[in-house]
Amino acid sequence: MAISPMKHTWAKGILDRMENNTWFPHVVNMADDVASYNRLNAADRFMFDKALAFLSNLDGIQFNNINQNIAKHVTSPEVSMCLSRQAWEEALHVKSYATIIETVSLDPMSVYMTFERDGLLAQKNQFILKQSRLLGEKFSAEGFALSCVSNVLLEGVYFFSGFLSFYLLADKGEMLGSADMIRYIQRDEEGTHLDLFAHMLDTLRHENKDVFTQSFWNKALEVFLTSSEMEISWGKYITKGVTNPKAIEDYIKHLANLRAEQIQAPFVPYPGVKNPFPWVEQFSKPNTSEKNFFETRVTDYKVGGALVW
Repeated sequence: MAISPMKHTWAKGILDRMENNTWFPHVVNMADDVASYNRLNAADRFMFDKALAFLSNLDGIQFNNINQNIAKHVTSPEVSMCLSRQAWEEALHVKSYATIIETVSLDPMSVYMTFERDGLLAQKNQFILKQSRLLGEKFSAEGFALSCVSNVLLEGVYFFSGFLSFYLLADKGEMLGSADMIRYIQRDEEGTHLDLFAHMLDTLRHENKDVFTQSFWNKALEVFLTSSEMEISWGKYITKGVTNPKAIEDYIKHLANLRAEQIQAPFVPYPGVKNPFPWVEQFSKPNTSEKNFFETRVTDYKVGGALVW
């Protein structure tokens, strides 16, 4: 497989960042999370369990989505390499959630199969699975572009909404190891996975200009709104008794606005919405040379390169 001369040169930068950011779950110190989990009140524990159940499902869904729906339609060798690496990282994230589950002595199958007992989670999973099948078996440039939009929302709204639950607990001094694990996962999602799908969409915009009509953007806006409303329902449900439901709604709308801006959409899904959790942006950043944000241990872990956001 020849990757030189490289047509999509942006893919090399993404792949380099992916490789430089290599990490493994066993480097995260989870020792204190057992006692911390046992201290959680009912509302905090409910939020933690539900967020963990959803995120562990979501990474599995995205792993299959990349391998079965997206990658087979990509002919660019360098972009294919990025997708292969992303699939590996999604599998690593599944392993990371398993590490959290085992650490706090939860029943793994009970967590993974929460959707069998939780109607809203089942509905949410089915919605995301439907979105992942936007492409179908018959390729079209518009279908692929809409799939990229859907994946930007999956990586940048669904995941981020779930991560917030862990940061809300860490802000109280609880589940600090789990929050550290989430920070590494978020670095992958925000630092490269989102960037990959945004670049793929931008490449389509230049190579298939006729696709990006007003009709296409109307469909994209509908994907934004339906996805966000589903996430708002879920977010309010799992954070009941933990934080203000209006804040959860505004945070998810804020995320949707960020993603619309990231893909240069000609619309703002939720005009005028402000981020009710501005501290989360700093909370979620892995440090390169400073000490852990939550504790005093160093988290500058790398393999073969600098820790890059």
